Amino acid sequence: MGNSNVAIIGIGEVPTRIMPERTRWDILYDICMEAIKDSGLDKNDIEAVINVAPQAQPKLAAELSFGKLPEELGLKGCKDTCVCNAGGASTSNCIRLAEQYIASGIAKAVLIPHVTVHSTIPLEEQINFFAKAGVDMQWEYPFGTTYNILMGMMANRYMHETGAKPEHMASVVTALRSWATRDPNSFFYQKKVPTPEMVMESSLLNTPLHKRESNILGDGGSAMVLVSADDAGKMNKPVAYKLGESVRYFSGTPVLRDFYKVAEGFSVTATEAMAEAGVTKDDISLWNIYMAYPMNHPIMAEALGVAPIGEGAKYFAEGRMSFGGDIPWSTIGDAPGRGHTGSGVSTAMYVETARQLMGKAGERQVKNCRYVYQNTAGGSGFNNIATVWGKEA
Repeated sequence: MGNSNVAIIGIGEVPTRIMPERTRWDILYDICMEAIKDSGLDKNDIEAVINVAPQAQPKLAAELSFGKLPEELGLKGCKDTCVCNAGGASTSNCIRLAEQYIASGIAKAVLIPHVTVHSTIPLEEQINFFAKAGVDMQWEYPFGTTYNILMGMMANRYMHETGAKPEHMASVVTALRSWATRDPNSFFYQKKVPTPEMVMESSLLNTPLHKRESNILGDGGSAMVLVSADDAGKMNKPVAYKLGESVRYFSGTPVLRDFYKVAEGFSVTATEAMAEAGVTKDDISLWNIYMAYPMNHPIMAEALGVAPIGEGAKYFAEGRMSFGGDIPWSTIGDAPGRGHTGSGVSTAMYVETARQLMGKAGERQVKNCRYVYQNTAGGSGFNNIATVWGKEA
């Protein structure tokens, strides 16, 4: 079934927290060693390292770009290393590159790590970075177009089209956090899940976006080890096979982005990825959706056909995507539930996809999890990459 060429055989992760005493290299050592140990391989079996580009961390970016990680970990079998950057879609492209390395014989086993430590980046630098990253410097930046502004504009358009109310949109946070409170790696582990009313009582950032509908920057990291599907099948252990993929580009300038083209892109990439995998949406056990902001989730639910057109936000309000609901959805809570670790949120989402298929998700484990739909989006949402993963090749 499908087009399986690669599999995730090992995962490693540290909890997302605000812990400035935990350095970037502390996290890298931990996640990489855990992923390799989990894979069942020796560290010297790793023949390539493909790093997710660290955002707003120029020193670390330089160290990784100039090949420091294999040396630090003592990976004596490593043949190559590089850094890949496509914003939130970086991890997807790291996996694609790993597929090429494996298919061409460059490497039999590839390590993909990501780390971000926001807490030691000076506040002014954080503000300047996020004010400019993915924002057109001629047509957006001079007018104060920030991510919060953009998300509010998209939410307003969706609410206008569907009649969704602010309380419906706020319920997305409730759903995502209901998963996050059960995730030991979440920023919000064992913390109270806010009701839609509590979300709406928080400060208004940009109509209809409230403070609790935005993200909290955190420190964290995760890593994966990948091998060929054939090699994974010989290991006699739970793994996650990549079965299908599709992608569409939208635009690099957010205010020029066509709302309907984006929704269509969400839909067509899912259709194509599932067709390549040989499954239908009724086969999907988990919709592991990465949108960074909660307000985009109802749009995606409708585009995927999980909810009828105009009913996505109401599905969240009814608790259908919450823990215990009938539609398992973003089981680490996406960035609003995990805590935002830059491009590493998508790495964490892939790790969760593998974790669910391996049966290692603890209280969040989706029963009989067989197929997972996973997406990522690049930068400010310039594209959508849809993938389908399965527990069998």
